[in-house]
Amino acid sequence: MSKNEVELFLEEKNISYESYGFSSEKIDTNETPIFKTLVLKGNKTGPTIALVPLDSRLDYKKAAAVSKNRKIGLPPMDYVLETTGYPHGANTPIGIFLHHPEYPIMFDQEIKNHQKIVVSAGELDKSVTISVNDLIELIHPTIADLLVSKTNENS
Repeated sequence: MSKNEVELFLEEKNISYESYGFSSEKIDTNETPIFKTLVLKGNKTGPTIALVPLDSRLDYKKAAAVSKNRKIGLPPMDYVLETTGYPHGANTPIGIFLHHPEYPIMFDQEIKNHQKIVVSAGELDKSVTISVNDLIELIHPTIADLLVSKTNENS
């Protein structure tokens, strides 16, 4: 498997990682959870990035408040590709930061409960496992509560 720009960027920054192809390798998600990268559109900020656990739901009101938008939401897929350069399913906080460091990036506070996580490497079916501390140090995101609370989810 050849290295892509995300992997090369991590190497350039001396950040260790492990590459995974989802179709061929199994990851113990109890030990190393998967986080998804959501591309949002805010009424004030435009493109806004949120990193949340794969099995969770983003609270749009919380995300809007944290990103200083009045309204925020999921835009059409063509907007996502146009603003990030990545197709749906391949968005990566690392690659987006590399190309668009001006975009607001938020991580859900759940990330602090883990030493390592899995994020997309910028290609469909390709991911990297990376230290949470390294990822935070690289991107300097806003870290906040971005999720629908479990009590609201069941009502």
